Amino acid sequence: MAIMKIKSVVLSLLVAASVFSCDKSTESKFSDGPAKGEISIAVDESFQPLLIAEKTAFENNYHFAKINFDFHAENEAIADLLNEKVRAVVVTRDLTEKEKEIFTREKVAYRSFNFAADGLALLVHPQNVDTLMSLPTLKSLLLGEKNTWESIGAKSTQGEVALVVDKANSSNIKFLVDKFGLDIHKPLPIFAAGSNKAVIEYVKSHKNALGLIGSNWISDGDNPTSLGFIRSVHVMSVSDKLSQSPSDFYQPFGYNLALKKYPLRRDVKIILKESHLGLGTGFVNYVCGDMGQLIVLKAGLIPLTRPITIRQYQISQ
Repeated sequence: MAIMKIKSVVLSLLVAASVFSCDKSTESKFSDGPAKGEISIAVDESFQPLLIAEKTAFENNYHFAKINFDFHAENEAIADLLNEKVRAVVVTRDLTEKEKEIFTREKVAYRSFNFAADGLALLVHPQNVDTLMSLPTLKSLLLGEKNTWESIGAKSTQGEVALVVDKANSSNIKFLVDKFGLDIHKPLPIFAAGSNKAVIEYVKSHKNALGLIGSNWISDGDNPTSLGFIRSVHVMSVSDKLSQSPSDFYQPFGYNLALKKYPLRRDVKIILKESHLGLGTGFVNYVCGDMGQLIVLKAGLIPLTRPITIRQYQISQ
């Protein structure tokens, strides 16, 4: 299946390239090409560290290219794409049927490429002795059925669980709403800190906090910022079922993501809206190619367009 996915991505990119290259008149209308020009891309803030690394490497290789990032919540990013404010978006979800209808009505083509997999990480204060969480328990907290550490059978005596996420309409909370089939019209007992970094800072200073962030912020073992974050909090291990066995719980890192053992794993995709062989296509080619996928792997995420060698490890607490 992995080989088929790789072939599919490569084939679609090659087909697009051949079509665009044959239409010289169309290309001449645009100021950018696959390795030159300037475009804007909206990125869900959960993937800021990864995309900055991809941008830096791409621009170092192509000196006449400039990628501008707008870091937004996921729904805001897609809204910018629909309103032609950006050339592409980096998000975790597909377009809805209503969003697709806009492209169809305006006769605008778009392409979507899954290029990485990450996990939604759960964080607690370093003095919190509870580092295991099951999906049924997490769902009960989101529904407000339980709201204290004691009520979920935890050893912690910190009282009420303070659920904290980056933004109310980010990919992190949208993923959980879809995962658990929650009512989107019912308010959730969650505090929005403003960013993934702010979630980490909140957890560091509140012993009763349970933070939810994209694992990209704590997964790059060579990044001093990422290392500083992960050393200042505890990363919870998660099970998809109620269990007392530690072997049923997994952390959101390499081996567990690659083999889909971590139950809060999700795919990261680029949705490109480009009608010519432009800089958006060039950047997608790079991110889905060998060098771009090595950057994904270095960032602690899972490449989806190239085969990889995986290692098993857990972060000791």
